[in-house]
Amino acid sequence: MKRKIIQSIKGFNDILPDKIDLYYSIEDSITKISNQYCLKEIRVPFIEKSDLFNRSIGKETDIVTKEMYEFTDKNNDSICLRPEGTASIVRSALEHNLIYDRGIKKQKYWYYGPMFRHERPQKGRFRQFMQYGVEFFGYSDTNSDIEIIMLVNQLFNNLNLNNITLHINSLGSNNDRNKYKKIILDYLDEFKKDLNEDQLKTLSKNPLRLLDSKDKNIKDILKNIPSLIDSINKDSKLRFTTLTSKLDELKIKYIIDNTIVRGLDYYNDTVFEWKTNELGSQDAICAGGRYDSLVEKIGNINIPAIGFAVGIERIVELIKNNTHTNKKNVEIPIINISEENKIFCSKISSELRRQFSHISFYNTDSSSSLSSQLKISRKLNSSFAIIISDKSEVENIFTIKYFNKEPDNNLSKEQLFQHIERIK
Repeated sequence: MKRKIIQSIKGFNDILPDKIDLYYSIEDSITKISNQYCLKEIRVPFIEKSDLFNRSIGKETDIVTKEMYEFTDKNNDSICLRPEGTASIVRSALEHNLIYDRGIKKQKYWYYGPMFRHERPQKGRFRQFMQYGVEFFGYSDTNSDIEIIMLVNQLFNNLNLNNITLHINSLGSNNDRNKYKKIILDYLDEFKKDLNEDQLKTLSKNPLRLLDSKDKNIKDILKNIPSLIDSINKDSKLRFTTLTSKLDELKIKYIIDNTIVRGLDYYNDTVFEWKTNELGSQDAICAGGRYDSLVEKIGNINIPAIGFAVGIERIVELIKNNTHTNKKNVEIPIINISEENKIFCSKISSELRRQFSHISFYNTDSSSSLSSQLKISRKLNSSFAIIISDKSEVENIFTIKYFNKEPDNNLSKEQLFQHIERIK
């Protein structure tokens, strides 16, 4: 009887070797741009107290009511796997006096790691997913909004992402949000018969979420609803106009989009998403905005803040066919056919790796035949292999075996290292 193989949990995916280079490339770009902008990294636990997200995200949001992985531990405490990063960063910053100590301390942080939500898995959406996020604390003017948007824009340019567009909106103040919820309720009053059960629930709990619904019926119904920007207060309108003027001066293209409302209760004023048409319904690859009241919700201290999060799996989907981004490291095979002193090959391999840290060296199985080792070597990302034989130690002769029709080349150790030095 064939033994049944235990499989991974639905929505929790393995990252296999054929994709890991994409993650390395993205992570390298993230680290570089975070350093360019002088951001400091914070790493927070995967598990937090459930109350952190009940208080910050909002008890009526889908994340808390439907998607959060929540448990009672052996101390009978309610804990959860973190569904997003911002609240955890705020908790950490307050706990360690990073953003307030007898006054506001202006800080810029970044994080990278897995988040967890019990959603229906589909292209670009998983139950465990990686996020890169940035949070600015203590900055309130539009220059902080601009810096955040410039950072994301540059990151996407560095990754050569195409067919993405910045969508922006303003939620105004919390009072403006509440007033606009009333506008949505009044507007949809005559259309309730056309809404399904889930949409009616959303209408009663968080009507703003209907604006970014992917359902064609609700989109058609809402196409003539008054714009949120037309309903916000005078100061927020001026702030948004200032922001868009700066984006125009910087030649950063954008679309003012009334459907960008962000589903979490803590947002105010500027909200934004970068969207693509290449991922189906999961069209947002980056989302964020201002959350000037969140720190007060968590720590009873009023500190302005703005941030964003990028979905890494969605970036992977966009760039997996991008030949520039997918450029592989050079992987030079080292074939050992010596009979007398096989440790000599290990010594040379170690020396090559020390001197050429930007190049990968692959030691083939020295117990296999030369033809078998060459067969494996041809599958690597290299145009040649290094062959080490008994002559290498005794006579200082190393063979370069080319995989095209070029003849083999016998080199001294010094010539071998000079040959590899020329590889970029």
